[in-house]
Amino acid sequence: MLKPFHHLTRGVLIKENKVLLAQAKGYSNTFLPGGHVENGESAKDALKRELEEELGIASKIGSFLGVVEHKWEKKEIIHYEINQVFLIECEELASSYKPEANEPHLIFHWVKVDELDKYNLQPYPFRDLIKNFVNGNKEVWWESTLRAVIDDSNRN
Repeated sequence: MLKPFHHLTRGVLIKENKVLLAQAKGYSNTFLPGGHVENGESAKDALKRELEEELGIASKIGSFLGVVEHKWEKKEIIHYEINQVFLIECEELASSYKPEANEPHLIFHWVKVDELDKYNLQPYPFRDLIKNFVNGNKEVWWESTLRAVIDDSNRN
């Protein structure tokens, strides 16, 4: 049976207690900006490239925040992913305006840190990890959903 694996890099951009989230049009969940790491590409380089492709912005990739392992279901196929996560610094984006996506299948939102559940941020461990980070916990992240039951929030 096919078990797709995704090596992803994600960025956390926080301004004025809001986090920048991406959403694929037609889906109920959101995710942190970023995307797939290509063969031979570092996670930081991939994140910089993805931000340029998705938003047309120059950014500085900051400190490593951690790793989140995750599984989810799409069309009855279980997908597995590893998310390497970094802090993003970007002067071009302000939390007072909605960024325009360069890719037509994406929408971006600024979301208050305490409303991440409402926007179904996936992988869901990011919700608490980001809240804890904003509240001063600077420990390196490591979380896994691989042993958790997939529910409707993780099913497309």
